[in-house]
Amino acid sequence: MKRLFVAFGCLILCAGVCVAQKGKAEPDYYPMGYSGDTWTGEVTAFDNKYRTLTLTHTSGKDVVTFVASIPDAPYELGRDARNFRVVDFPYKKDARIQVFKYEGSGDAASILPKGDLGDGIQRRPSPPASNVISDLAEFKDRHITVYYSARERDVDGRKEKYNDVWRIRVLPAKKKS
Repeated sequence: MKRLFVAFGCLILCAGVCVAQKGKAEPDYYPMGYSGDTWTGEVTAFDNKYRTLTLTHTSGKDVVTFVASIPDAPYELGRDARNFRVVDFPYKKDARIQVFKYEGSGDAASILPKGDLGDGIQRRPSPPASNVISDLAEFKDRHITVYYSARERDVDGRKEKYNDVWRIRVLPAKKKS
């Protein structure tokens, strides 16, 4: 019986390590309807035609990849609640105004950030149409976190699942020693 518990514990630990790069969004303002899914890794490939970034996370001998679909939509540069540089795309592509709601840690002590008027809602204009990223090469070899929603679309009459990104957090480059 003891061996069964040890084996089960090892299995859970290994599964946890394999998905460690997938996460949940930290407290901040997020679009209404966003589930909080994130994925962190190094951009190892990009495709301008299909507007995808391939992120890779390596843990020992395990290598896990994730393909993120970058919208062909205007973007806005900004900073998130932790002061990281972010590239935001409209969550609702056809809306003129994007509505964001503060999502805290979920405990009773969660308070709204300084400057919030008390309702936890922000309304931001969608980025100007002239701000479009045409070359994704600038992300190559960078360590990023993508904030995404798993979606489905029709491609040639068949359903295709994809990871629709609305925010990219650009993490600082690691210092070389």
